[in-house]
Amino acid sequence: MFSEKIAFDISDYVYWYEEYADGFAGKDWGDGIIIDTQVHPPSCYSEQMKTYKVYRNKHKDLYWFEERQLTLKEKL
Repeated sequence: MFSEKIAFDISDYVYWYEEYADGFAGKDWGDGIIIDTQVHPPSCYSEQMKTYKVYRNKHKDLYWFEERQLTLKEKL
């Protein structure tokens, strides 16, 4: 449906970070594994957005991140 390639794949090992409400990085960070992806269609408020569900090793939970909040650590 979308011609753009997703930057990350399921099972990629990534660094993640959370931002404060004002957009500054540094609230929390760690590493984890991508287990799911979603593509949100464009709307009148934003462009198409890709999000990734990551198993966070630090917290042992699942959390959704935008692509800009992730950096590839290792491809598994």
